[in-house]
Amino acid sequence: MKPNSFLISFLFIFILIVGIIPDGTAINYGIGVNREEELIWKCNVCNKGEMSTLFGNNWDSSGLFEDLSKGKKMKWEIKNTVVNETSIVLEVDLWLWRSGDNWGIKESTFQIMYLSNPKTSTEELNFSNYAFLVPFLFPVPVSEYLGNLKLNKWYDVDNRVLTTLNVEITKDLIVPNYPTKDINIIAIYNERGILTSYKLYVQGNVVIVDISFNELPFFVIPTLVSLTVCLSIGVIIYILKKHQSIKNY
Repeated sequence: MKPNSFLISFLFIFILIVGIIPDGTAINYGIGVNREEELIWKCNVCNKGEMSTLFGNNWDSSGLFEDLSKGKKMKWEIKNTVVNETSIVLEVDLWLWRSGDNWGIKESTFQIMYLSNPKTSTEELNFSNYAFLVPFLFPVPVSEYLGNLKLNKWYDVDNRVLTTLNVEITKDLIVPNYPTKDINIIAIYNERGILTSYKLYVQGNVVIVDISFNELPFFVIPTLVSLTVCLSIGVIIYILKKHQSIKNY
């Protein structure tokens, strides 16, 4: 066999073998939040008049839009999580938009379900059944999960810096008179799959709704740790001095 023929045969066999070997880099998707964890979002902007124009006068009477207004907060508490070969399910206790931090009694408990493998979806997806047109939570790793979802043309996934869903919906696209104007949404997610920033705006980049996730600033955690350490040291010193004084007495 000539050298060139041998090389070609070798390359052909190598490519064939590589094609047969199973892909060992398959991603196992999971949940980035924990049981009993509280997630709180705050509404920074809510133009109720424009929302009524876009979605009708009853836009805030049901779903996650219910009673939405500037300054109010919404809380989720993760009640249970289940991950198996076919689905990822979260059970969530819900407190809808309220002023202050006195939450009182929850409104309801609901479930969120995702496919364990987004590539198994055979149809184009959209989130028109969500009031905000985007979910507040995704499985992790979120960039890969969103990148593998088969979303329809309303959505564009941007994973260059922060995982972002850009949504563009033209007038009457969902149903007649819904929405009554062209709208755009920018939804940004952190590495845990949590929606951290939501902005709904209309022509001219006029923001109608702005919602953000209430995260502790990066400097708060070290400060809390330092305070805890100092307090613990103080308590230990007090106990030692107290014990020494009793002993001397």
